[in-house]
Amino acid sequence: MSQQIIDFDTNPPVAVDEYEQTASLALPGYEVMHTFVLACLRSYLPETANLLVVGAGGGVELVRLGQSNPQWQLLGVDPSAKMLAIAEQKIAQHQLSQRIKLIQGYVQDLSTDTVYDAATSILVMHFIPDEDSKLAFLKGIAQRLKTSAVFILIDGYGTKGSPELEKIIATVHSYWQETGFPVDKQKQFMENFNNGVYPLSEAKILELLHQAGFSNVIRFYTGLWIGGWMAFKE
Repeated sequence: MSQQIIDFDTNPPVAVDEYEQTASLALPGYEVMHTFVLACLRSYLPETANLLVVGAGGGVELVRLGQSNPQWQLLGVDPSAKMLAIAEQKIAQHQLSQRIKLIQGYVQDLSTDTVYDAATSILVMHFIPDEDSKLAFLKGIAQRLKTSAVFILIDGYGTKGSPELEKIIATVHSYWQETGFPVDKQKQFMENFNNGVYPLSEAKILELLHQAGFSNVIRFYTGLWIGGWMAFKE
C-alpha cells in the first residue's frame, strides 16, 4: 500500500470545522492533554516568552496558551489555509491578534534568524510518512529554538500490526462506546489511521528526538495510543 500524506485543504480526514469536536471525542484525554501542555510550559518559561506552535491547526492551542499567559508571544505555522482561517477567527474573537501571529507553510519555511523560548508540536508528526522526513521535521524545530528551550511533542505512538497496539486499539473502541463517538465517525477515523497516520514506537521517537538535538526527554502524558514528551534543546 502506498503511503499518503493527509492534506487538510484538499483531502481532510474530517471536515476542518469538525476537527476539534472529532478530536475531543476520538482521542482519550484530549482536554486534559492541553492542560498538561500548559503546565509543562509554565514550569519552564518566564512570564515573558516567545513560543512557536508547529501545526497550529484551528487555533485551540494558540488561544488557550495566549489567554492563560498575557505576556507570551506566539507564532503559529500550519500548511492548511482552511485551518488557519478558523484559527484567525478564534484569535480575533478572543482579542489576541496583537500577540498571536500566523504563517501558512511548514517549519522549514521559517527564518532561523528568530529563535524561540519554546515550541510545541501536537498531533502533527504522525502524519509524516517516513522516518527521514520526521527527523528533518524535528531538526527544523530544534534549529529555531534557543539553547535549553523546552519542546513539547504529542503524537500517536506504537508499532502498527503489533499485538500491543492492537490491544490498545481494542480498548480505544471500548472508550468510544463510552463517550458516544458515532459509529460512522469511528469507521472514518480508523480508515484515516490505517491509511494516513504513521506512528512510531516510543523508542524510535526518543531516538529521533536525540538525533535532532534534544535531550532530557520526559514522557508526561499517555492517553492509550497518544503520548506526550517534553524535551530540551541541547
